[in-house]
Amino acid sequence: MDAEQPPGPPPPGRDYSLGPLLQLAGKRASAAFSEALTPLGIEGRHFGVLLNLVRHGAVNQRKLGALTGSDKSSIVRTVDDLEARGLAVRRPAIGDRRAYAVELTEAGRELFARAEQVAVRVNGDLLAHLTPEERDQLRHLLGRFISP
Repeated sequence: MDAEQPPGPPPPGRDYSLGPLLQLAGKRASAAFSEALTPLGIEGRHFGVLLNLVRHGAVNQRKLGALTGSDKSSIVRTVDDLEARGLAVRRPAIGDRRAYAVELTEAGRELFARAEQVAVRVNGDLLAHLTPEERDQLRHLLGRFISP
């Protein structure tokens, strides 16, 4: 299957195109977003952590991994990157001295605000060829798909 073209119609009774279509859609969105974030010096994984820290406040690394769908070593590496840039800090978690809570710094909040503008622009670019109704329908159906 060509990586740039969606699969053709499946034979009757043998539709298994959902996985490949979602994979291609994810790759397209991820590549566009990654390219747009480059001037800010972050990647999509960093944006995901920043987004969840904005939404949930300080959280421990385990929960942050669950929120972003990252494994333990990936979330540690991502938080290390953010901490090295002064965008987030780790502090001992209240009530669990073995865990660390990750929280945004002011610089992290400022960078997130810029990255959020990039995300809105890229989202608009990716969906520009769809009508507003189709965009709403796509979001609705994908939301139902991930949370049946």
